[in-house]
Amino acid sequence: MIYYSKKYGIYFFLIICSMLLFSCEDKLVINTDKNTYYDDIADLTYLNGHFFTTNYDLSGHAGSQIDLLKYEYNVEHILISDSYDLDMNGQGYLAITNDGTDLYLQSRFSQLIVKSSAIGERAFLRADDIETNWQPSGLAYNENNDSLTALYRNLNDLSQYRIRTISKDISSEATRDELFQIDFVDTTYHGIYAMEYHDSNFYMLGVDTSQVDILITFDQDLGLLSTEEISDSTVVGLCFREDNLYFSYRDKRIELWGSY
Repeated sequence: MIYYSKKYGIYFFLIICSMLLFSCEDKLVINTDKNTYYDDIADLTYLNGHFFTTNYDLSGHAGSQIDLLKYEYNVEHILISDSYDLDMNGQGYLAITNDGTDLYLQSRFSQLIVKSSAIGERAFLRADDIETNWQPSGLAYNENNDSLTALYRNLNDLSQYRIRTISKDISSEATRDELFQIDFVDTTYHGIYAMEYHDSNFYMLGVDTSQVDILITFDQDLGLLSTEEISDSTVVGLCFREDNLYFSYRDKRIELWGSY
């Protein structure tokens, strides 16, 4: 009896192990399907005759899920003409700007800044040296000093913002690091989420306390110049083409807003 109980005990043990093995194999099947067709787009920039943006990855799948999207511009239409795999995942909304040659991107989730070519070749991925309670809220290029300007929101005080001038290679200390308050902007999820610098002024997209999307204009010393309501709440990004300001919208539209 002892012999048979051990024998069947071993058989039972082997069966359980087999079941666990197959169960683990099922769980190891990882979905890496990629379909940017259903994703929103994010912030916007204009470089060498084309608009560039990224998809806001909504799939939840593993692997590379974010593309650099290139838009062809002509008088009648602005349409997607190409895309380039950025080999990135889990970044959420991406801010984007350019220095006339290369693209710079920053996730709203982290202080990491990516430098990329116009065909999606990554040059580096480096972090701005700033505390984690500062949430990225916009990235712009300042041609006056050939540097990047990064905007952050204080997650411990949601009406407080911080603007920093940093080198393009993110290798030296910020030459400008200034705190300021914006009392008329939403202090829940949204706040300010995109920024552009043009003709010595800052242009920012945000949501006000009544949950209306607005365009805010500050001078370079952060003096408030104007606010404009945006009726289409699907707006997600902005950039200048010469003196013309364009908006991107979640459904992959890019449209002229006005001239400044």
